[in-house]
Amino acid sequence: MNRISALVGLSIAILMPHAAEAQGTQDTVPFVGCPADGQTGYFAPPRGSPKVVDLHGVSAQSVAYYEGKPGPGVFAPRGWHCQVAYGSAGSTIVVTPDFINLLHHPAPRVSGHAVELALSLAGTSGRFRVAAYASRLFPNVIPDFIGRVKSEGLVTDSDLAAERYRQDSVSNLGHLLVAFVTPAGVNGLGTAGYLEPSADAIRGLAAIVGDLEEPDMAIVRLRLGASMQQLEVALLRLNGECMQRPGGC
Repeated sequence: MNRISALVGLSIAILMPHAAEAQGTQDTVPFVGCPADGQTGYFAPPRGSPKVVDLHGVSAQSVAYYEGKPGPGVFAPRGWHCQVAYGSAGSTIVVTPDFINLLHHPAPRVSGHAVELALSLAGTSGRFRVAAYASRLFPNVIPDFIGRVKSEGLVTDSDLAAERYRQDSVSNLGHLLVAFVTPAGVNGLGTAGYLEPSADAIRGLAAIVGDLEEPDMAIVRLRLGASMQQLEVALLRLNGECMQRPGGC
């Protein structure tokens, strides 16, 4: 599947949640608490209630909901390992088949299968990341915010250049939500977090969260490979629905 057809399929899945629910089955998936570490120290894995979800084409046995504190949660393959890294700029949860230490220096780069959800806070130093992503993904939605960050003179013009991620395919799914595909072996939106380029493409969603005057941004990135393509689409749909809800899932 090429990146254009992958993006079209993903767009249809996210834009038609009601159709997916009508054909899917409602089931319960487990809550998995994740350890978190960062600016103010360690947080033990939290406890939470199972999540009731509408699945389409995948078994409930293949899905779990992972969450650490602080930070948002993410749907990912069941039985994987998770960790949260956080700071004043925001937080990131990474779910992988094998455990990785997000706080190791230098920061690890993940070359294998993974699910990552990053939340950047616009009211902190996370504003630089929000402005950089928004310049490519939401240039006409929050131009005033991008302009304010640029006027601070603390980031370069190249950091805010719309063509910075030009090799990615991007599709608008709504006013505040976009889908993207970073091709295999390429640096782009998909590799701007903990994931590095590999033989598989990275598919993801980006959403503006909250007030447009001070817009936080959530980005989910998935790389599950060809053997888990159906699960990847289902997880993108589930996470996309959460990203569009006030307060998440």
